[in-house]
Amino acid sequence: MAEPLISVAIPTYNRAAKLTRAVESVLAQTHAHLELVISDNASVDETEAICRSLLERDARVTYLRSPVNRGPTANFNTLFAELAGEYVLLLSDDDWLERDYLSCCLAELQRRPELVLVCGRASYVKDGHAFKRGVDMQLLQQSPSERVLEYLANVDENGVFYGLMARTVLSRAAPLRNVLGNDWLFAAAIAFQGKLATIGESAVNRELGGTSADFQRLAATLGLPAWQARVPHLVIAWQTFKDVCWRAPVYRELAAPRRLALALLGAWTVISWRSLAWHLTLPAFAAIGARRRGRWLWRAYDRLTRLLGAGHSA
Repeated sequence: MAEPLISVAIPTYNRAAKLTRAVESVLAQTHAHLELVISDNASVDETEAICRSLLERDARVTYLRSPVNRGPTANFNTLFAELAGEYVLLLSDDDWLERDYLSCCLAELQRRPELVLVCGRASYVKDGHAFKRGVDMQLLQQSPSERVLEYLANVDENGVFYGLMARTVLSRAAPLRNVLGNDWLFAAAIAFQGKLATIGESAVNRELGGTSADFQRLAATLGLPAWQARVPHLVIAWQTFKDVCWRAPVYRELAAPRRLALALLGAWTVISWRSLAWHLTLPAFAAIGARRRGRWLWRAYDRLTRLLGAGHSA
């Protein structure tokens, strides 16, 4: 049997040097039957020249270029509409795959038909050195609602967003919404469709310090009000409630009372203390600890996050 076509989608903006690394990791995959679709959000560096040279070198590359910067969310959604493969994978322009990543993820999907997404355990890189391993997320519950709640309770760096899935699964979770936590909402909609697994045979290497390094930068990039970065989990909880209750079609197979219950539980899970403590790393809050009168508060907060197992990076 012929190998299935895998579409790898890379949205990019002004990251010419790192984009080359991401692209080369895709084109060197042991699973050769693939297409690489790059969507350029009106970059003003060497990105266009690099991508046009790729078109001449490898017929598997498709290059889309927007005349204006429409923001990262629109760039992702443009890619979703262009993918032709039976299976699809999203890749950030500053990340790169191990050579057998697609083969390993595809083999696991084919071996276990109950799975809708498989990802390798991420390896996080900082200044050229491996910094930490990503979360080994296994969402194997029979109940779709239980999988969504388990995901929301344990999501950290959200490596499952970059897993391999059938294009039909991605289509049911699309579009990506221009809101804080849009990758969480997207992954939750995937988890509702079926089981998710992380494998250890191969890895995606992810560069630390990108757009999502902090909520202030993310809100600015998405063009959202600055106040949302001060209470991100309240915002994400509200978006979760809206998605499950009425906005995302994937949840409509649930009867209205069950959908409302999942929306309420999902929102509450997002604002739970364990999750909230991990995200209270805002500079404004850290600045409190720098003041003499605020040091007791900062010490109490630090102790609480350690007890909850969340930690902080400020």
